[in-house]
Amino acid sequence: MTPYVDFIYFAILLYPLVPAMALGFFGQLRLWYVLLSTVAMLLLQYGDPFGTGGGAQLGYLAAFAAYEAAVVLLFALLRRRRRAHGPYYAAVVLTLLPLAAVKVYPLLLGLGWLGRLQPAAGLVASPLPTGLVDTFGFLGISYMSFRVLDVIINLQDGLVSFPNAGVLASYVLFFPCASAGPIDRYRRFALDVTRRRTPAEYAMDVDAGIYRVAQGFLYKFILAELIYTHWLAPVGRLYTLPHQIGYMYGYSLYLFFDFAGYSAFAIGISRFFGVHTPENFRAPFLSRNFRDFWNRWFITLSWFLRDHIYMRFVLGATRRRWFKNRYTASYIGYMLTMGAMGFWHGLQLHYIVYGIYQGVMLVAHDFLARFNQRRRLLPDNALTRALSIALTFNLVCFGLLIFSGHLFQ
Repeated sequence: MTPYVDFIYFAILLYPLVPAMALGFFGQLRLWYVLLSTVAMLLLQYGDPFGTGGGAQLGYLAAFAAYEAAVVLLFALLRRRRRAHGPYYAAVVLTLLPLAAVKVYPLLLGLGWLGRLQPAAGLVASPLPTGLVDTFGFLGISYMSFRVLDVIINLQDGLVSFPNAGVLASYVLFFPCASAGPIDRYRRFALDVTRRRTPAEYAMDVDAGIYRVAQGFLYKFILAELIYTHWLAPVGRLYTLPHQIGYMYGYSLYLFFDFAGYSAFAIGISRFFGVHTPENFRAPFLSRNFRDFWNRWFITLSWFLRDHIYMRFVLGATRRRWFKNRYTASYIGYMLTMGAMGFWHGLQLHYIVYGIYQGVMLVAHDFLARFNQRRRLLPDNALTRALSIALTFNLVCFGLLIFSGHLFQ
């Protein structure tokens, strides 16, 4: 059963949510109930109780969880003895190995670099082309792998001495965010899930949770559905230039409302368990440039990659003086970060090109912003800000057209 795609799932959600509210309003909501609810819901989501053919995912999920727990435990024990780069790099590779296998698997089946066109929701929620999840891997492996990676990095940096087993399991497998994010951070999650809230504080969480779930219904089941039915599906059948342009804007709006709807559901359900899952979207189509866009779109992924790839690369290059030009490290960092983002979605050509496109746009923005700062060609006023938003919106939509794969059909 895929989370948040039909109303039956929301009816089933009442079983863990009602006891959670009872415990929360009496100030008794604890980690054990979060973990128990997560295990129960994952058994439902991946265990194929209704005979839809997805039961194999539960076995892959169990194997993944056991494997990643062993990697984290072994690295934590080694890190206690001494801080060394060799075990750290080995732990990073081992952590990402299952995800890499899942990404390569479609190519080994002969789907090629183009893959095949999927529904837009599948591009976001699933790391595999439609139909392959049941064959190898499970829905959400991309998100869970990055959560484990965050724990490994925290151990290496000395921010976490030794992860609590219950907190670690709840963090990696937390069912509201298991399939489609957002990507939380271990230390932030640990503070939330172990904090004891008063009934008044929990009431505020429930109020916020109800609001976000209602927002999710508006975005996903009303706006996204209307856009798909009356705009995206009709223009998607033809490949003339006007239809491609129509598809570009329709897909961009559909993808936002569909994915933002998923995120709103995840954030809202998390609040019922006392977890303040971070935001994933903040009015991304009002961005003035691509740097601003990645502070508004898929925020948890972009900030994860920024902190763990871009910042580490730039700091390392600066300390070791790898480049004479001080901007070279930043530009290469942009390309590495956005390239990793493309590969994270998949190894099909449209994902890779999308990552390169985003990296080029970030480099171009930085270069032109510094050029304009020196020459003072464009003033900062209401007109230039409006033009910047319009230009960024159109360039972003073209990037999402690349991401959709429709341009390559």
